[in-house]
Amino acid sequence: MIRQGGYCSLSGNVLPRTGAVLARLGRAVREGLDAVVSFSGLLLRTAPVASAIFIVSNVVTGLATPVVVWALDGLITEVSGELVQPWRQVLPWLAALSTALMLRSGEEALSEYLANVIREKVDGELYRRALRRATELPLAAFERSTYYDKLETGMGAIRGRLVYVLGALSALIGAATGAAGLLLLFARAHWGIVAVLVGSLLLAGIVEARQSRYFVEVNYGSSPLRRAIGYWAGLLSGHKPAAEIRLFQLGRHFLDRWRAAFDAYLAEVHTARRRLVLQGFLAGAAQEVIRWVTTVAVLVLGMSGTIGIGAMVALLYGVGRFRELADHFSWTVAELVDHWSHLKHLRAFLDLPVEADYAGTRPAPRPIREGVTFHDVSFTYPGSNRPAIQNVTLTLYPGQSVALVGENGAGKSTLARLLLGLYRPTEGFITVDGVPLHEIDPVLWRREASVVFQDYMRYPATVRENIAFGDVDLLREPPGQGEHPRILAAAKQSGVDEMVARLPDGFHTLLGKQFEGGAELSTGQWQRLALARAY
Repeated sequence: MIRQGGYCSLSGNVLPRTGAVLARLGRAVREGLDAVVSFSGLLLRTAPVASAIFIVSNVVTGLATPVVVWALDGLITEVSGELVQPWRQVLPWLAALSTALMLRSGEEALSEYLANVIREKVDGELYRRALRRATELPLAAFERSTYYDKLETGMGAIRGRLVYVLGALSALIGAATGAAGLLLLFARAHWGIVAVLVGSLLLAGIVEARQSRYFVEVNYGSSPLRRAIGYWAGLLSGHKPAAEIRLFQLGRHFLDRWRAAFDAYLAEVHTARRRLVLQGFLAGAAQEVIRWVTTVAVLVLGMSGTIGIGAMVALLYGVGRFRELADHFSWTVAELVDHWSHLKHLRAFLDLPVEADYAGTRPAPRPIREGVTFHDVSFTYPGSNRPAIQNVTLTLYPGQSVALVGENGAGKSTLARLLLGLYRPTEGFITVDGVPLHEIDPVLWRREASVVFQDYMRYPATVRENIAFGDVDLLREPPGQGEHPRILAAAKQSGVDEMVARLPDGFHTLLGKQFEGGAELSTGQWQRLALARAY
């Protein structure tokens, strides 16, 4: 700050910093509102009635607490005074007290039922969206570790998080409603008590929110370690690596790798928790001091005659209830921040750009007349410094058979995937009959191709399905008297028809050991099945 001629002028870097802070704040608000609209729309589409009742029931429960204190005040005042018509004077207060207590106890069972209904409906829809997004991403996304971080945190954020957010929001509204009602009752005694209690409520909420946000970020940062834990655990317990692990005595080594990742993860989490312990202890101590001061203040007001005996007893009960509400409020704020932060990671995954966002729309040339040409094409995998292929120029002519020969890592599979449009060149371009490949609709282009990958899939499905996955439209056709002619032709071309004839249920035999009753094939038989799928 520089003072000139009696006026304050801001130094050059203050305004830009302020502008940056405001821009970040505005961006955060927009993102938050966008997320609220998105998730609210999801709730309205999947479970509108249950969500509405869930929120209303929490609000009613919040109102029950000040009603209890108000009814206690009236009841004690009537009982301690002159009872001319005892039941007529007492019964309304008893009715109000009983109704509030019954509402508060009944809401718990109702909320649990509604939460389960909402969670089951919403989680199913969110899993569907996340899995669909995973199938729509370009293949290059799977070459980045950040994809797996977003996948893990995104899928982990589903597991009931949205219903927890709804529950936390409605509980927060209920707690705030109850606290507001109690504060009105305390305000009738003395405004100073209200100021102290409001301060305690804000303190508890701020501390819990900061702690929760910090722990979520620590948890997100440890995502690679959790993936490593899962990977080594999968190796140790999986069917496919079991033979090599026993042959080469790798069990102890892989267990050590799992343990190292697990210990590193625990170290990060424990460090974060130790940092939060002191903050939580100080906040709890401050709450106890505030509770003690408030209790003493109510007693002083009662003994001085400022408030009656009924009000004093009711407010002393209210002090305890307010502490419970403050704890519930702060815990709910922490839950809300925690679940909302996780849902932000889910949104980040669902917002990943899909292949269709930048794919072409032109039809694939059919038939191909001039050929497919690579024009000085290079490709480097994400995160790598060395090109997988570099400056490749060649033309593949219609009707021509071409063999790619080279040692491991020479780029043969990479070139095939570029040809299929699964990857895009990092330099150069590919044309089909003179049309740039990136302008052609990838779905239409891939329908013109067939491939058997080196690491072909072994689907735990029937023989018929394993073949028909090469053109999944065959599975949508109504079944006839026998198998579809194209399935039969593919089985014969690949030589798998003789194997099928020996299987117990023929083309309808379930394969793989993942499900009960599945038949296992040899490696050669699986290869023939992959060839049939390609045919």
